[in-house]
Amino acid sequence: MNTKRAIDILQTLRYTSIAAEGCTGEALGYAIGILEDRLVLPNIDSIIKAVSHETHISEEEMIHRGRKRDISDARAIVSWLAYHYTPMTLKAIGRRLGRDHVMAIHYNRSADEWLKDPKLNFSAVSIIKKIAKELEDA
Repeated sequence: MNTKRAIDILQTLRYTSIAAEGCTGEALGYAIGILEDRLVLPNIDSIIKAVSHETHISEEEMIHRGRKRDISDARAIVSWLAYHYTPMTLKAIGRRLGRDHVMAIHYNRSADEWLKDPKLNFSAVSIIKKIAKELEDA
């Protein structure tokens, strides 16, 4: 099972209505725990480290309140990768980046636009694709 498929399964389990499935919260938590124990999923810290390496922006700068374009773009890359390759919520991603969920949504929309039209930010798209491939191969 590849990483992306495993994450999709975990997110589906987390957001499925327990009552509709006739499953107790305890049983659902147990099932999620088993899946998480058997999978080696990327975490946001490894993504931040990889983006820092590719962009030459320190991990501290990414989490700092700075608004420079290159730093903001690095945060957008981290946010998009974390949203698509970890089971983290946008709220948790935003909090880890020193922002709120609204900024995480904005970052993800920016990255989606870059991926649709790489001319908008070719370097960010190439970094996203490179790190996404590494995460999928892990």
